[in-house]
Amino acid sequence: MTAARKYLVFGGGAVGSVFAWRLQQGGAKVSVVCRSNFRAVRDNGFNIDSVKYGAGKFTPDNVYQSASDVVKDKQDYDYILVSTKSLPNIVNPAELVAPCVRDKKTVLVLMQNGIGIEQYFEEKFPENPIIPATVFLDAHQTEHGSITHGVSIKLDYGIYKPQQLGVQKTESILEQLKQDLVAGDVESSILDNVQRSRWSKVIWNASFGPISVLAGKYNASELLGDPIANQLVRTTMKELIAIGDTTTGEKVSPISSEDFIDKMIDFTQNRPNPFIPSMLVDFENKRPMEHHVIVKNPIDVANKLGVKVPVLETLYSLLVLLEKKSLGSGNKQ
Repeated sequence: MTAARKYLVFGGGAVGSVFAWRLQQGGAKVSVVCRSNFRAVRDNGFNIDSVKYGAGKFTPDNVYQSASDVVKDKQDYDYILVSTKSLPNIVNPAELVAPCVRDKKTVLVLMQNGIGIEQYFEEKFPENPIIPATVFLDAHQTEHGSITHGVSIKLDYGIYKPQQLGVQKTESILEQLKQDLVAGDVESSILDNVQRSRWSKVIWNASFGPISVLAGKYNASELLGDPIANQLVRTTMKELIAIGDTTTGEKVSPISSEDFIDKMIDFTQNRPNPFIPSMLVDFENKRPMEHHVIVKNPIDVANKLGVKVPVLETLYSLLVLLEKKSLGSGNKQ
């Protein structure tokens, strides 16, 4: 009998906890690094109320407060799932995880938002396999250790620079992860071009996130209900699609840009509860926003490719100024 694979989930928020729970339910050994909710999870585990799976109690095999605590146990992991927010303008995300990566065979699964997140990990761990992933999950942490989850849970993923690993190793790494996800009843898709999926998600995040904050704390439905804001969202999406199509070398969506935008907007409007962009949630709670990887990195890609993105550049400049005033001048761009 094959030994259960060992996972470390770095980030015990809504995303990390639900995926960790499902992996453990599927038979994997799962440890979690928590920060603000460490005491609650250490003492009581996670209480997860899921529409899809029902109510459950999730007790990780190990709960750590920091990477330095992980090091003390001297364990090697098959996969490390990174589900923290990506704020490279404040701290290199790879440096946070670095003490936990003891083996060059450990696979790093990046479950973070944004574009260009792989570069930080590739520089720090040039020999470790890296899997960029796109998370689709309807979950929230209502209080420390208490998670609500709806119906949706899906992971799209693929190897970053597969040519460096070879076909056989790439397939093995991806299939083993898929086996464990499927065992936990998680929908997953292995993609040859995972960047298309990541760009599809950032088109939504980089449009609704900044505009919701700058418009005065509007949720997504409120934005779409206003003709001016609705058009601004559409214009921003068009710029992002142009970058994504150019940098990935193929269309981000198989349908036309206009139809793709209509589809995303219809999906957003038809949700039973209004979407509140995570960027707005962070702003309201006076936390740093992920504008660097969600907005600035796409702008940098556009500039290198010669794609004009005046609306996106304006949104980014205003967003950074607003954050500086909200958090204080010490926050970097």
